[in-house]
Amino acid sequence: MVAAKSFPERSRPLSFQPTQMGLASSDLCVCSQQQTMNHIVNVCPFTKFGGGLQSLHEAGDDAVHWMEFTAATALAE
Repeated sequence: MVAAKSFPERSRPLSFQPTQMGLASSDLCVCSQQQTMNHIVNVCPFTKFGGGLQSLHEAGDDAVHWMEFTAATALAE
């Protein structure tokens, strides 16, 4: 198994454009900050995953529930 690496200094806006795909009305997070993976998983008070990016990559039960909740919340907006 290859260890996942985290590069917070390289955290950029999401590579796909949710607004261009009709999935969102703004490129901003629900907390009004720019959406990056680091922000969504580690920083945002509304979407932060307690296990961090490493735990999210392991896709345990907590990570799966977080992804389902986060996706459902994003679709409800």
